[in-house]
Amino acid sequence: MMRGALRWLYSRVWHRSWFMAPILAVRFHRVFGYWPNPIAPAGFNEKLFVRMAFDRRPLLTMLTGKVEAAAFVVARLGHAHGQARQIGVASRLEEIAGLALPERYICKASHGSGMVRFVTPQAPIAPAALADMVGRWLAVEYGRYGLEWSYHGVQPAVVFEEVLDRDGRVPDDIKFFCFDGRVVYVQCDSDRFEGHCQTLFDRDWNRLDVRVKDYAPHGEPPVRPVLFEAMLETAERLAAGIDFVRVDLFDLGDRFCVGELTTVPQGGYGSFSPALWDTEFGRHWRMPSFVALRGWS
Repeated sequence: MMRGALRWLYSRVWHRSWFMAPILAVRFHRVFGYWPNPIAPAGFNEKLFVRMAFDRRPLLTMLTGKVEAAAFVVARLGHAHGQARQIGVASRLEEIAGLALPERYICKASHGSGMVRFVTPQAPIAPAALADMVGRWLAVEYGRYGLEWSYHGVQPAVVFEEVLDRDGRVPDDIKFFCFDGRVVYVQCDSDRFEGHCQTLFDRDWNRLDVRVKDYAPHGEPPVRPVLFEAMLETAERLAAGIDFVRVDLFDLGDRFCVGELTTVPQGGYGSFSPALWDTEFGRHWRMPSFVALRGWS
């Protein structure tokens, strides 16, 4: 009974700033070796801490949920330009039966991160196993697990989409760091599921001597995408009016697709090497006032 009461209490308070902030601060100290300054944050990760602990704008939830973000992309661009073809969405287990799933597709949870499954003829999944997996995903309260408020209020759902590939392999993921609607840095991730490599560039595709976490850099810098200028323009259109968001696009060669709109890269714990780049990224981020973050008037 006591355990059930504690779970009930936690479900009511986990998303409150007074509860989250101390726990997030301890996590921050454990990763970076110093305490975050919520009053005058300077570094990029300090500002992510402030966003996670205190930012309660509905915009964050809109950008975080994959279903909500897809609607946001259509509203911003005027059409479904650049999005993978959606096969269906299931917010209840019984809705899977009504989906006409092809041999190749990807399913991913709208309300969390890391819940992704590629289904191909080489890696099939039985209907019973699919139902079991989706059922477990729908039961996950990801925001509560990771103390990420932006997932609070996102409707649990599993999205089924076409598999995107380029010449038979996973396309490069080009991530645009946008501050006040302007791209400042670009990150290229290749072979995300096997031999993951990552390289960062400035907005003109000049390679930067910086690493995030322990991802290995490319041996040779990736070639600038053919449609890079169009991708950059699309990222800035999606980021217009937002203090910070990372726009992730898949490079398919002759076209590109919107992947995600990321509000808290690396869950707020992406250490830079050299560490000075944390301050360099942070100086471009002009955070709104605390009053604006809380939605007060």
